[in-house]
Amino acid sequence: MNEQTIRDRWLAAVCYLSLLVFFPILSKDKSAFLGRHCRQGFSLFFAEVVALLLLLAVDASIGRIPILGLIISILLNLAIFLIFLMLSVIGFIKALSGEEWRLPVLDDLAQRVPIS
Repeated sequence: MNEQTIRDRWLAAVCYLSLLVFFPILSKDKSAFLGRHCRQGFSLFFAEVVALLLLLAVDASIGRIPILGLIISILLNLAIFLIFLMLSVIGFIKALSGEEWRLPVLDDLAQRVPIS
C-alpha cells in the first residue's frame, strides 16, 4: 500500500468540501491518491449542482401547492442535503485516513473526469 503524505491527505479531504474542490484540482503535483479524490470530489460537486437545479425546479412547480407542496419541498430538500452531507463527511474522513473508497453511485462518473 502506498503511504500518502500529510499534504496529499489534507488536499484530498478538501476535495469533499463542495466548491473548495478546485484548490486541490489546480495544485501542480498530484499523486494518484490525490487525483482519485479530486475526481470523486468534482463528481460529488457536479451532482450537488444538478440536485440544486432539480430542487429549484421542484420548488417552483410542486412547491406552489399550498400545504402539501411545502411539506414535499421541505422533506425533499432535507433528504438531498443529508445525503450529500453524509457523502462529504465520509469522503473527508476516508481521505484524511489515507484510504481509497468509491462513491456509491457517482464512481462511474468520477472515473470519466479528466483530472491527472
